[in-house]
Amino acid sequence: MDKQDLHGKAALITGGSTEVAGAVALALARVGVQVCLCGRQADLLDLAANKIKAIGGSCLAIVAELDSLEAAESVMVQTQAAFKRLDILIMVSPFWSGGQIHSHSVKAWDLVLTANLREPFLIARTVLPVFREQKHGELMAIGSDSALGIYHQDGAYGVAMHALTTLMELIGVENKEYGIRTHILSPGVALTMDTDSAGQSAMTTSHLAEWAVWLLTRPAHLRGNGPILV
Repeated sequence: MDKQDLHGKAALITGGSTEVAGAVALALARVGVQVCLCGRQADLLDLAANKIKAIGGSCLAIVAELDSLEAAESVMVQTQAAFKRLDILIMVSPFWSGGQIHSHSVKAWDLVLTANLREPFLIARTVLPVFREQKHGELMAIGSDSALGIYHQDGAYGVAMHALTTLMELIGVENKEYGIRTHILSPGVALTMDTDSAGQSAMTTSHLAEWAVWLLTRPAHLRGNGPILV
């Protein structure tokens, strides 16, 4: 079975200000993917983009909030203009906030559901017609192991992660005949260091990035749904 060749393809990564997004972007750049990072914090986007450019990669950094279809379309159009194509959409959940339902902050609830569910819907809703027309595309959601169970204090984040999994499964069912694949990664805590505070081996953002690239290079008939815990 032939692996998918990613060289020369273009990827749009949301949640681009996070360490996970930066690690995934760098790993993709190393295999020849042109990367657009979209996020809220310009300094963190620039830091990630400079790492990619330092290895000879191509990276576009866009500071944006995906709070409307118009905003999502603007990001997509800028990516297409820079790279003349769009093949991969990776949606990284940007942050956690939880609580118990009986006392949950309404403000936190709205922020978490917006960032971790509404924004992925908006960018997927924007990109999918392009993927359907070109008869190929990859969508990946990188969420959390909160999608795999019910955890005390997860609150809005737990709801968002379960719903994100359902969103991705729906996209997969609706678009399989168009050559579109969906992948769901549901990691535990990914650290920047190889060991945790107790000195034990830990999963790092680099490990997670390697797994994301591995999934994207699998033969066309395989997809990383499950969700997959790493």
